[in-house]
Amino acid sequence: MPARLRDAAAQALIGAVASSTSVLPAPAGEVRALALGLVVTTAIAVVGALVLSPYPSAEVWGRLTPGDCAEYCEASAHCGALARRAVIQQPANSWSNLAFVLVGFVALFRRLTPRSVTFALACCVLGIGSFLFHATVTRELQWLDVVGMYVALGAVAARGLHDAWGLRWSRVLPAYLGWSSLLTIFKWQLDTTIAMVALGFVVAWAMARRMRAGAGSLAAALLPLGLIGIGYGVRALDVSRAWCDPASWLQGHALWHLLSAASLYTAWRFFDASGKASA
Repeated sequence: MPARLRDAAAQALIGAVASSTSVLPAPAGEVRALALGLVVTTAIAVVGALVLSPYPSAEVWGRLTPGDCAEYCEASAHCGALARRAVIQQPANSWSNLAFVLVGFVALFRRLTPRSVTFALACCVLGIGSFLFHATVTRELQWLDVVGMYVALGAVAARGLHDAWGLRWSRVLPAYLGWSSLLTIFKWQLDTTIAMVALGFVVAWAMARRMRAGAGSLAAALLPLGLIGIGYGVRALDVSRAWCDPASWLQGHALWHLLSAASLYTAWRFFDASGKASA
């Protein structure tokens, strides 16, 4: 992709994320929550870098089942022996997953509740799992990557059930853990797209119910959908190689991670802004 188009894509990402601050007004304490989230996320990144720094190559992952090194653009030109690959094989695609960790902790520090704890833990599973998958490019960690997507979006869906239908969290949480366990166990037998669309439908339905009750705005409800739509399009460009520079720091799949994290957070913030139905 020409440099002009890459720059335009980056500017579009910045504008899309920045627009969330006007659509979803920031309550008191949001800056503090962001600052704390950045501190914790940075600490996790430093620990991860220190743990992996002694290893000179991807040979450390040799006992795991190899994945498809050329599935995504980044580093696809270097799919030879593990000894010739870096220990973090896809750096941009790996480190960009810290965005999931960040939004989970920001939600947690904004408002400490059993629901935000669940969301933060789910985002950490997704962020760390996807980081490890793109670092190792192995089947075992690919499983964890997809499981993370299920539990993170599932946490938002569970929040929607709580808020829109007035179900107590003490009843919603076991259901969430149950369907997350089933999705985890049968990951390889399920179509990931269908499962994610089903969870997304629950979130959208819950948003619609909240808006019919006079809580939340249409713009705030559409923002997560717009972000994930743009992100999926960028991901498709990466996979199809329509946008591909294996050595560039700006990767389509990394942008997909950033936009997906923004989508998760703005969906969560929709329910914060629209209020809660019960304890």
